[in-house]
Amino acid sequence: MERQFTNMRDLTRVYAEAMNLLRPETENLHQRVAYIAYNIAKEMGFEGKDLEEILFTSFLYDVGIVLMPEKKEDEERYYFKDLAGSGLGILGDVKILRYATNVLRVADPESEVDFADNKYKSFAEIIDLADRIAFMLDTKDAALNQVEEISYSVQDMAGDVIGDDVVEAYLRFSEKEYVWMELLHQPEIILNSISDDRTVTLDAAITFAKFMARIIDFRSQYTAMHSSGVAATAVRLAEIMGMSQDECKKMMIAGYLHDIGKLKVPRSILEKSEKLTDSEFNIVKEYAYYTHLLLKDIEGFEDISQWAALHHEKLNGFGYPFRLKKDQIPMGARILALADTFSAVAEIRPYRQGLSKEEVIKILLENVERGAMFGYLVEMLITNYDEIQEIRDTHVSREGARYYASVVEAD
Repeated sequence: MERQFTNMRDLTRVYAEAMNLLRPETENLHQRVAYIAYNIAKEMGFEGKDLEEILFTSFLYDVGIVLMPEKKEDEERYYFKDLAGSGLGILGDVKILRYATNVLRVADPESEVDFADNKYKSFAEIIDLADRIAFMLDTKDAALNQVEEISYSVQDMAGDVIGDDVVEAYLRFSEKEYVWMELLHQPEIILNSISDDRTVTLDAAITFAKFMARIIDFRSQYTAMHSSGVAATAVRLAEIMGMSQDECKKMMIAGYLHDIGKLKVPRSILEKSEKLTDSEFNIVKEYAYYTHLLLKDIEGFEDISQWAALHHEKLNGFGYPFRLKKDQIPMGARILALADTFSAVAEIRPYRQGLSKEEVIKILLENVERGAMFGYLVEMLITNYDEIQEIRDTHVSREGARYYASVVEAD
């Protein structure tokens, strides 16, 4: 039996919290959609593995939003079907989440696959309805004041937008007063429905982290391949430094997730071509702390969360957000900091082209002179520069191809 590394409950929770950072105006939306979808499915007689599949998928239903243009307040929002195609582009090859791809294929209007008599058709309708109900719910009003109006709206969808059987299951579910209070005030309780026996190995955690990196990076063409480049660079440096195989795998996860807190940073700042103002840079500086908040309580991520959250700390104490110095910064965080800087200066950004090998080396050595980076590590990178650059380019090119294919699908 494969060794357990972490659990799906923690990974699902972190995904939902990360998406809350991306769209704070819809806080706990994913928890509410999942709560509604799971209970409708239960009313329809689904059980066991099927219930878990729809629960996980209902958390992931709108992942394609990161590839879509941001809408103004007066524009109609994106619905589940609008986001299914771009969501498939992001989920793609992530085996640990493969059940969700079948539901998204059903929901995608461009899909040519016939799922007429398949359970995934029911799943797609359930999630579509759950999404609509979650948006109808006014979090500023008492839940029971809204049930009647919401139910009338749902009944109007029967047989047209949503199947009769799904609507009837919702109506049975909606008669229980407590579920509306739970839905409004404690929707995260649905995470308790995820069983502890679903094994997530270290390798499976890597595939999940790779998926999350796409959510982090695909928001902008300038960052679309950043985390994959950082992860590849950090792993090779860790190997050169003699880290164990498991430590190198953890380093890959840290590389994929080091910028997860950046979901809090508006796209307008990420793509700004001029120098950031002090207030804008303060917004950027907060993201490392959000990375810390998101990762710190995941089972098995003790090292990973440290390495990822501390990648902007500097040996001279002038980093952020914790202002740590020298021995307070673990080697994993030092490696990740170097990999991040190396990748960032080599990439095209809104305000400049990618830098040459000579320019990159010059910047790294300047960091050593200022006491910001560990000199021995920088020497290792320079000594193995061409090999590391080739490894990085391979990973970046592969992820870049997926990004541009996904953008075309979203368009």
